[in-house]
Amino acid sequence: MINSVQNEALQSGTGKSARLLALGELLIDMIPGSEGMLIRQAGPVIKTASGSAGIVACAMAMLGGNGGFIGRIGRDSLSVLARDTLQEYGVDMSHVAVSDEGQLGLAFLEYTDSGRNYQYYRTNSVGSLLSPEELDEAYIASAFAVHYPGMLLELTPQMRQSCLRMVEIAHRNGVLVSFDPNIRREIAANAEARARLCDAMSTADIVAPTLEEGRMITGKESIADVLRAIHAMGPKIVALTRDKDGAVISDGTQVAVAHGISIQAVDPTGAGDSFAAALCVGVQEKMPIDRLACFCNCTGSFVCTKKGAVGMALPTRAEVEEMMASGVCTVELTTLEEM
Repeated sequence: MINSVQNEALQSGTGKSARLLALGELLIDMIPGSEGMLIRQAGPVIKTASGSAGIVACAMAMLGGNGGFIGRIGRDSLSVLARDTLQEYGVDMSHVAVSDEGQLGLAFLEYTDSGRNYQYYRTNSVGSLLSPEELDEAYIASAFAVHYPGMLLELTPQMRQSCLRMVEIAHRNGVLVSFDPNIRREIAANAEARARLCDAMSTADIVAPTLEEGRMITGKESIADVLRAIHAMGPKIVALTRDKDGAVISDGTQVAVAHGISIQAVDPTGAGDSFAAALCVGVQEKMPIDRLACFCNCTGSFVCTKKGAVGMALPTRAEVEEMMASGVCTVELTTLEEM
């Protein structure tokens, strides 16, 4: 069945050279430059382009896809840094809106005994105010697939409408829609936000929630029941990431279970975004579902071995294929009916 999803997009006139687009807000991550440094402490920081969709677009390009970014930046120096960084990694930035007002948002990161902690400075940032009028319909219509993270639906009214507009254009032109629920605590506790999230799930072709997100969305417990419930919502390809335990990918008939990879985990920043990027690249390349699961699992696992994301931890296609060839990722094939 996974081939039927791929063929739908291919029949719309797009092929392997067609772009994989990610819509979202670019940020600048401020990563501690010395071990153990907290946000409240003075000291050196490393600036790097970030934002969920920015990481996805970069990972798409680095994994061999024709990646492009849809978003909005300013004319401030950090906007230039983010734009130039993504371009350096092969991302098409030709359809990014540029505003004379506003600045890029910032995300300060610290590593504590309890894990990562982010503090955002992004209220009314230039990237959060992307409007539907700034989208290029022809650009979206010519893509193989478009991707966006669920947190954008609650970022600003403008960004929410931009997401909905992109999905509308994609559906009208046979372009696949990839969606990462990316559930935040505030979404889980808000009935209206949950309803928007479920609507987005139902209009996506490819979804990549964590297993816990899948359980939260469906109310089901077992992996098989979560997969069935999400497929019933509409998505044709469902990938459930399971942290250190690997991932499960289903096309509604076949299921590939990729087991966890033994690694020295350093920082999970960008792992889920890179997994989602690999999923889009693999679908476009018509990978068999077992190879697709291995490809995505190795990509996400590789990212966890280094701190940061763009320019620091995202792997090249060669690095992912080397990990795959090493045999560290084992995959079992079954069917959804048999699970």
